[in-house]
Parts: sequence; structure tokens; C-alpha cells
Amino acid sequence: MAGRTAGAPRERRTVSGVFASLAAIALSELRRDVHLLLESRWNEAVRRRAEELASTLSDACRKQGLDELHLYLRSTTNLVRLSRTDALPVMPALKEKLDSLLRETEKRLPKRGDRLLG
Repeated sequence: MAGRTAGAPRERRTVSGVFASLAAIALSELRRDVHLLLESRWNEAVRRRAEELASTLSDACRKQGLDELHLYLRSTTNLVRLSRTDALPVMPALKEKLDSLLRETEKRLPKRGDRLLG
């Protein structure tokens, strides 16, 4: 099986402007859903929507080769997947961690025309 050699330069590619725009919108919606989830004290309908959005955005980033974003979003997905029973006792720590993950995701989200290694 052919693989990359350790010192070989990686091909640069451009992130689609359409993908960058849609990912920014989805992340904005996810941030809003997480805020509502925390505010509602882990309402199940809100939790399901946040989980679906985080999971879908994570998969899209993985398919686009945005591995770092995929990891942050996968962590977000796993946290919003918690049951209400598990989430309520650790709500302050959960809020802090979700805020941190979303902030880091937002910082790393590609802008239109960004070039990536990949």
C-alpha cells in the first residue's frame, strides 16, 4: 500500500466557500442550541437537536479533511449526548467545557478561500 513518506510535502487545497459559509451558519446554530440546552436544564428535544447538529457538522468536517475541527465537534457531540440525569449534577463544568469547545471550533473554522494542508 502506497503511503506518504515522512518528509514529503503535503498537497495544499482550498476550502470551498460554500462549505465555509454553511459550516459557519451550522456552528452558529449549534452555539444557540447549546445555550438553549443549558438554559432549559437539558430539555430532551433541545438535546436531540444539538446532538444531531453537532454530529452532522462533525461528519462534514471529517469528510472535508478538517480533522482538528472534527475532533472538537465529536467531543461536543459526546457531551450533548449525555442524559439529563448525568448532565445535571455537572452542569457548571459542562457549560464551561462546551463553551470552550465551541470557542475553539469557531477559531479554527476555515474562512472562504482558506488553504489547508491535506
